[in-house]
Amino acid sequence: MQSLHYFVAQYQLLTDWYLSVLDGIEDHEGHAAIGSQMNSLEWLAGHLITGRYRNMVRVGLEMPPYKHLEKFINQSAPPPNAIAFSPSISYPAISESVMQWKTYAEIFLDRLRELDAHILAMPISFAIPMGGNTVGDALAFVTIHESYHIGQMSIIRKSIGHGAMHLGLRKK
Repeated sequence: MQSLHYFVAQYQLLTDWYLSVLDGIEDHEGHAAIGSQMNSLEWLAGHLITGRYRNMVRVGLEMPPYKHLEKFINQSAPPPNAIAFSPSISYPAISESVMQWKTYAEIFLDRLRELDAHILAMPISFAIPMGGNTVGDALAFVTIHESYHIGQMSIIRKSIGHGAMHLGLRKK
């Protein structure tokens, strides 16, 4: 199915962008943020992992919960239930997030490549901000969501003295 091809291509690029934007970032730089009330690199990295984890579950993968889920999601509330950044929370280190992302990305991309189209039409229990309430709607929204937050990470990256992230696919 053609739309699945586009999802795979988009999520592959977003996977590589995540890795590129964090390439060369040291764990001690993970606290960096543009302002005191802005999201830190660590929060953004973990928040995006949480989204990938949730999409993995939506496409039918049985996964143990992301071990830092409680720092990012209020599971007792219906979506949207993200927990806002707080400087008082100890978020996972950048190096840990990169390793988790790589693990999830491989599993998620493999699953996307084998998806049946009927899974995209399966309903989810809440409305997506851009409209709709299916797995396909959620996958489409999350591509935009990941792009938005990777853009924030790119700005922080440059603000702490690192060069621009690479915008193409990474070489394997």
